[in-house]
Amino acid sequence: MGIVISRDLKKYSIINGLILGLVLLAFNIISFYLITTIVKSPLGVIGVPYVFSIILPIPCAIIMVYKLRAEMKWEWNFRVATSGIFIMFLVSYFIINIGRDQIFARFIEPNMGQKIEQVLLDAAPVALKKANATDKQIADKQKEIKDQFDAQDKITIGQQIQSHVTYTILIFVVALIFAALFKRPARGYDTVTISNAQ
Repeated sequence: MGIVISRDLKKYSIINGLILGLVLLAFNIISFYLITTIVKSPLGVIGVPYVFSIILPIPCAIIMVYKLRAEMKWEWNFRVATSGIFIMFLVSYFIINIGRDQIFARFIEPNMGQKIEQVLLDAAPVALKKANATDKQIADKQKEIKDQFDAQDKITIGQQIQSHVTYTILIFVVALIFAALFKRPARGYDTVTISNAQ
């Protein structure tokens, strides 16, 4: 028997996905401007993206899962949780990609990639010199950074599709984990209530 996704689940999942996506998109943009205009230390260049792409998004995602669970009320179990969280995270993922790569990087900051590359090229020698790296090691690292950004510029449509498929699978795995953690209904809607409602 297939999974039937209710109209309410679709609606709330998409709305919450839009909200989460916009919040995470804002984190991406803030992180970009911080490392390209304010933060100059190598530690900051590494730490700021880590905070805005990993540390802060986790509690935001948890809050939105709680919100989705509360909106679904008694219509909440592991199957519903998995479907709803997957839709929410998938919508969020595409909002970030469209907002950052198709809009922000094209129309607002068309040199976004070059600016990030330059920040990394400037930060690498400082960090490596503190680690007593040789000039050759520093040059090799800078060449590695340049090669990585050159490869991104040459990415094909097929590689883009493959990347989206890979991320979709990862999102589903993460949705399963979140569903397992938050499969219990919101307080006041226990399993007895669910059974009676069904």
